[in-house]
Amino acid sequence: MPKHEETLIRSVRISKALDTLLRKDAKTKRITVNALISSIMAKYAEWDRYIERFGVISIKRDAFRSILGMIEDDKIIDVSKQIGTQVPKQFILFWFKKTTLETYLEYMSLVCRYSEFAQYEVDTDGTNYTMTLIHDLDEKWSLFLKNWIEQGMKTTVGIIPLFDVSKNSVIVRFHIA
Repeated sequence: MPKHEETLIRSVRISKALDTLLRKDAKTKRITVNALISSIMAKYAEWDRYIERFGVISIKRDAFRSILGMIEDDKIIDVSKQIGTQVPKQFILFWFKKTTLETYLEYMSLVCRYSEFAQYEVDTDGTNYTMTLIHDLDEKWSLFLKNWIEQGMKTTVGIIPLFDVSKNSVIVRFHIA
């Protein structure tokens, strides 16, 4: 969603219980109720209305970490490459209707923000890019992310990046001529 888009006022009827909940959550987050509702609406517009069509499930992080811990590294590599070859391109074409470096990076931002794959940041000087992903799911998730990103970038935008991988981070570097 554009950052400096013209806004409008919309009146919505909600229950008293929902209003109480929104006020409580806004206070906890130290934001206004309006800002909270705007963030909820943005999440719907950017993520929920698309993702519900793809059959996504939610799972507790500890349970997911336990499942990953039981899988052998070669199996994680195989499945991450398979998923990386198919899923990013499907999502990007569905959301953005074209595969470019810009749409790939926006896809990564959305996946990290809303699916909480990792904390995500991109730095660039226009030709050199550094994508940083920080997470708390240990080595096996770093292994998954590395191979998923490698295949996703290769398949969607034809880039083969370089990686620095550690227990809780994946650093991705690439150059665009």
